[in-house]
Amino acid sequence: MQLFLYPGEYVPIIFVDHSIDCSYAHKAANVQKRGGRVMLIASDSNILEEEYNVDDPTEIVSIPTIIIEKDFGDIIREYTKFKKDTNDFIVISIKFTGVKEGGFVEIELFMRSDDLKARNFFSEFSYYKEKLGEKLKFVPIYKYSKIVNEQYDDDISIANSKSIIPCVKESRMCATSNRPMQIENPRKILIENIRESCIYQEFGQEIYWKYMVQFNELCFDIKNPLFNDECALSVLKKISFTENEFETLNKSMIQLVQYESKIDNDYNTFNKRKIYSIPDLFINGVPYRGTWYSKYIFRSICNGFLDDEKICEGINPREVIYNQRVGNGVLIFIIVMIILVTSLSLMCYKRYINKNLEDALSERIEEQTMKSISQYQMFQDTKKHGSQLELVSE
Repeated sequence: MQLFLYPGEYVPIIFVDHSIDCSYAHKAANVQKRGGRVMLIASDSNILEEEYNVDDPTEIVSIPTIIIEKDFGDIIREYTKFKKDTNDFIVISIKFTGVKEGGFVEIELFMRSDDLKARNFFSEFSYYKEKLGEKLKFVPIYKYSKIVNEQYDDDISIANSKSIIPCVKESRMCATSNRPMQIENPRKILIENIRESCIYQEFGQEIYWKYMVQFNELCFDIKNPLFNDECALSVLKKISFTENEFETLNKSMIQLVQYESKIDNDYNTFNKRKIYSIPDLFINGVPYRGTWYSKYIFRSICNGFLDDEKICEGINPREVIYNQRVGNGVLIFIIVMIILVTSLSLMCYKRYINKNLEDALSERIEEQTMKSISQYQMFQDTKKHGSQLELVSE
């Protein structure tokens, strides 16, 4: 169903229904391929949910998406049925309110300390963080779970680092293990969540960011993750922590466990925002639903949230998308060539096998033929000599 945007230029809008067969990002990519400039999608309820609009790294989408309630979608659907036989255009007036703040950009990262995608974000986005400078306010929000009747242990000292109890606080703020990363003890993840939260609170986002990058490089090797207190302390020493700063961090971690603190705030924020999967990224309170490549995140910041030509100089969304498509085209060409080479190789191999079989079969037939001829000649000779003997005996 195609509608048109008004006022201004006539921009084709494609109206689609909500369904669970593919993500909104995939739907938007299909709309874009059909020439649509805007996707208008009708939800299947009057309560809009965000969890289905998940990140889809296989799609590159550059058109806006508008999600509307079911009742509003039904009105548009019925009206289009009424106008179907008139061949008239259906014109909709849509106004996009400005979201560019101009002052700063706040990135909220919903994560866990053991999440690979989240940890890689710090290393990959560092270049763009420097470009944003003081314009960027970064807020990490850590995921905790509540496990009923689980034991809790508030002793988070290094002397107690061998503990396997996954919870702290009477409210049972807990973590779970991470078998893919070979972190079987959930206590390690819980303590690292707390440590990173305290570094952020006590020393600010610059020190926190340095710690996260170094921890990712030194302690989070996929093949052999050294996810423990000892490695964390070595990272703090590497970023020049003093004895006073170590003491401040230890006190902060103890307070975070004992009192109403960031642990509780993070848990409540997860529930309030309805974050069901991690990592998740919000920019100025708006959920980011694009590809998790740092250049695309930065492009989204400049296009939608930051009005600063100096920082965003050189951002060209169409060029980025074109380059990505060119890259995809090269990849497709390589795949096609591999298929062609493989097919030709199989054909040649098949011909080689058939030729060998034919030669072997011909040789076998010739051998059998010669053998049969030889046996026939021997039979004739035997028959001839037998007749002569009979004559002599008479």
